Amino acid sequence: MGGFTLDSILAKNLPAQGAEANRVALVFQDREYTFEELDSGSEMLAHGLLKQGFSKGDRMCVLAKNRAEWFEILFALAKIGGVLVPVNYLLKAREVQHIVEDSGATWFLGEDILWSTIDGFRDDAGPHLRYISVGDDQSGAIPYASLRVELPPIRREVAVSSGDLALLQYTSGTTGFPKGAMHTHSTILWNTIHQIPDFGINRDDVHLVIPAMCWAAGFHSFTLAVMWAGGKIVLNPSRNFDAHEFGATVTRHRVTKTILVPSVLRIVLDSDALERHDLSSLNLVLSGGEPVPVEAISDWNRRVASCHLVQGYGMGEFPTLMLYLSPKVAVRKAGAAGKPCLVAQVRVVDETFQDTSVGQVGEIVALSEACMVGYYGKPEATAQAFNDGWMRTGDLAFKDEEGYVHIAGRAKEMIISGGLNVYPAEVERVILTVAGVAEAAVVGEPDEKWGEIIHAYIVVPPGGTVEVALLESTCRDELANYKVPRQWTFREEPLPRTTSGKIQRHALSVTNP
Repeated sequence: MGGFTLDSILAKNLPAQGAEANRVALVFQDREYTFEELDSGSEMLAHGLLKQGFSKGDRMCVLAKNRAEWFEILFALAKIGGVLVPVNYLLKAREVQHIVEDSGATWFLGEDILWSTIDGFRDDAGPHLRYISVGDDQSGAIPYASLRVELPPIRREVAVSSGDLALLQYTSGTTGFPKGAMHTHSTILWNTIHQIPDFGINRDDVHLVIPAMCWAAGFHSFTLAVMWAGGKIVLNPSRNFDAHEFGATVTRHRVTKTILVPSVLRIVLDSDALERHDLSSLNLVLSGGEPVPVEAISDWNRRVASCHLVQGYGMGEFPTLMLYLSPKVAVRKAGAAGKPCLVAQVRVVDETFQDTSVGQVGEIVALSEACMVGYYGKPEATAQAFNDGWMRTGDLAFKDEEGYVHIAGRAKEMIISGGLNVYPAEVERVILTVAGVAEAAVVGEPDEKWGEIIHAYIVVPPGGTVEVALLESTCRDELANYKVPRQWTFREEPLPRTTSGKIQRHALSVTNP
């Protein structure tokens, strides 16, 4: 991305570059921050870190819920060549310790209310790790406020280039330990800038960030693109999602864009918030992270006619949207992941890496300057992830006659029953059409005759009932017989998920040790 680095996002929106003075960049808990304030705050923090011995290339883990400091930290590290390592605040101490050790972090910034997690691994982390506390002071940690020092008369002398490592985005780890996807200033900016033409982002946009900033959806999707364009970010506090609070926030700030992951989308659709609040400012709502039920998309588009909800597809290795569905076809192609974004080539390939035919399931691969450059400290995993420059996603999909990509599931989640491939997502979509089903997941269970049979786990809310006969007849009407589940398990508790919301299928299988 030429000579641009992440702090270019702020620099291009400063009065010195001809931008409007005192333009609001961020709103958090009704406090407004201008681009000038974010720039000066991150500059002070950068100097404070350098005074404490921070060096270019140092990695800093950040364990915090959504708060304004995320942006100061991001841009401060960008200015001095540091590497940001976002840590999911829902993780347990040993899970956090793995990320600390795997990333080689020498700095750890934690929020006061999460300090018990840090205490859970601190004795084992070693003396090399230096701690910074945000909020109330913590024993043995440098207070964040003390790092925001007055600027010296001369600027810092740290050379940062677009090819320098800027971010380790750790994957969800659905079956094993998370891996750190390496992103440079350049890959992040490619991820950022393509969204402006793809989604019509401009300086009048107001983006409500609901996902946690430690997740790819919070950090990358729309957030930095809206800032690049000179728009405004409204950062939602990290707490239990409330549909009416969402509606009130959209109304108060005249929000134009936001992200609603499927579980949050369902909360909104199950409420009357869409009818009770003025959502007329919204022009785009994006959902993804897992296939979004067609019924949910149709329900939203019917109830909020002025704002289409569209599905997108991305991952920590390509953290914005490798594929997305244009609002122009949101209704007609509801359920599809879409077509490639502006800066990506996307193919669906078979086992020999040849393009599949229409309707044939294969693996999604991508070629883009926005892809990660590899997994940190894992050359073998990196080699397995790329084939002649094409990044292998491990996700299964097919293309329709118009070239739209439809997600079929994860390659490792594929069920082989009687020698025939069954993709969980296609079965789950049908089950979710049955009234009374709140959630559904299917897994393969060993079977002497068939190799694997399909076992469906159905979440039915307390007091509700769903008949197996209805589920079976619905599946038989819509699916080939070999795709119909042979075992059914009903439960009231939600399906087990990773902290980023993906179903943990291995935790459902009865054969899981």
